[in-house]
Amino acid sequence: MSYYTVILTLSWITLGILCILVAENGRLAASVKRSCYLSYVVIAASALAEWIGLRLNGDLACPVELLKAVKCADYILTPMACVLIVRQIGKKRTSIWEKLINWILLANTIFQLVCVFTGWMVTTDAGNHYSKGPLYSVYAVLYFVLIILTVIEFVSYGQRFRRQNRLSLYATLFLIVAGILIQELWGVRVAYLALTLGMALLYIHNTEFSQLAADDALKEQRISLMLSQIRPHFLFNTLAVIREIYRSDPEKGDTAITEFAGFLRHNMEALSVEKPIPFTEELDFVRRYLDLQMLRFGDELTVNYDLEATDFSLPVLTLQPIVENAVTYGVRKQRKRSGIVTIRSLERDERFEIHVIDNGPGFDPETLTEENQEAHIGLKNVRERLRHTCGGELEVNSVCGTGTTVILIIPKEGDVC
Repeated sequence: MSYYTVILTLSWITLGILCILVAENGRLAASVKRSCYLSYVVIAASALAEWIGLRLNGDLACPVELLKAVKCADYILTPMACVLIVRQIGKKRTSIWEKLINWILLANTIFQLVCVFTGWMVTTDAGNHYSKGPLYSVYAVLYFVLIILTVIEFVSYGQRFRRQNRLSLYATLFLIVAGILIQELWGVRVAYLALTLGMALLYIHNTEFSQLAADDALKEQRISLMLSQIRPHFLFNTLAVIREIYRSDPEKGDTAITEFAGFLRHNMEALSVEKPIPFTEELDFVRRYLDLQMLRFGDELTVNYDLEATDFSLPVLTLQPIVENAVTYGVRKQRKRSGIVTIRSLERDERFEIHVIDNGPGFDPETLTEENQEAHIGLKNVRERLRHTCGGELEVNSVCGTGTTVILIIPKEGDVC
């Protein structure tokens, strides 16, 4: 008896702490908090009813009616405490299994209330010791069916997650069911301890995935902000290029406007896309940009394509800012020789790589000056979107007086584009 008192005391303390954690969690909706509080109170109350029943068992001073009433509360609340885990897994809709669970709980409640007056569930002897009544097997069957339905609901909920995220959920379910079966089959009273620990683990599970959802939302917001910064920047730069072409060669400027109109017509849709796109589409976007730049620079700009791999995807407007930097800080800063920009794509064992190489003056990647500040911002922007969108990376290798190589790394597996 003493060990059970200790177990229940620890369970009640844990449930109280869970109530405090739920109250402090600002991410939980009010309805979710109410559901948590209800679950914890029912578990605490059902454990208390069982504990009181054990304390009154064999107490000749206790009225028989009180003992039966306490056991009635025990047999009503215990199944409720078991199935309340379904309320803790964030279900949006009521399934047919959950409706069946509710009907069984209602039937059991009515059955237990009737049994208080009939003695079908609990009988007592001359020493005021209670024992199972003639219809206890009906309760046992209902309880077993409720456990099966709860497992079905739990497994159905687990299908919402990726396989690697289901193990902790199913391990929690195993803990709860194991605790109930150990108590019912072998009489070791650990069911409420298992339920309490299960509720605590479910709170951790739900909190973890709600945080992941919040992180995903924040990631999408950051990506949208980055794209909103890139789009007008690119368009303004292109218009500035056309203006400079017009100043030196109006006829070539007309051609540039025609190219730009075609560019906008074919790529405005791509500008609004935030999901990864095929590399060939991004490359077509870049080709059109470079065509406009070659109209401006003529023989001063040479573009080479060395494409060994093209069958992969990457975040939209990832390659274009890197190529734009190569032209702006490579070709435009080139004084002594013609500017060369090379775009190379490679396939490795576990990743794809895109190399953007220029023969410009280069810079020290560890320094940040006013002259290359904008380039650093563009590189940081692309690096962040690669990491958040597909787990990719960006590497910069630059040597003063020789040129710069920027490498975009796209992983094949994991959180792939």
